[in-house]
Amino acid sequence: MNISYMSTGVSYNDQGGAEAAVEAGQESTPTSSSTGAAFGLFSADFKKNEDLKEMLESNKESLKLEAMKRIVGLIAKGKSASELFPAVVKNVASKNIELKKLVYVYLVRYAEKQQDLALLSISTFQRALKDPNQFIRASALRVLSSIRVPIIVPIMMLAIKEAAADLSPYLTISFQPLCLLSSAWTQIRRSS
Repeated sequence: MNISYMSTGVSYNDQGGAEAAVEAGQESTPTSSSTGAAFGLFSADFKKNEDLKEMLESNKESLKLEAMKRIVGLIAKGKSASELFPAVVKNVASKNIELKKLVYVYLVRYAEKQQDLALLSISTFQRALKDPNQFIRASALRVLSSIRVPIIVPIMMLAIKEAAADLSPYLTISFQPLCLLSSAWTQIRRSS
């Protein structure tokens, strides 16, 4: 398959694909194919998902970030990206905050469908709950409490209990609505 790019003349083929275009800083929205059919940025064809997997498994943070942006775009358009779960979950421990946030969005959406693989990310959340940065702790708590996997409820309750003792005002403000919704706030305050 050969797809031309409108502004650059770079072609998308089996030797480099989206990775070469992103590295070169080129336009990455295909406008036409050899059959004449128009493809959008979020085409759901098999080759596109293979390229996203390759980008997620790359050593370059910029490629991983670009892939996650496209995946979240697919989700926003109502298309399924569940087959990318194993490749996405590998990036949950990334140091790049923007990439980590996009992975968290993906995990909240698909963890219930792929519970066994979602469990692999729980230890990363537990480490993040002990991070010195209050924003990372709050984000990890928010995502951990949003993942609908029954087996992690005891881990989540322990995390909420530890967060109740945290002196960070940002963390306290972030987790109070979660506790109120699950009625755990009252239980934690009684036991403290």
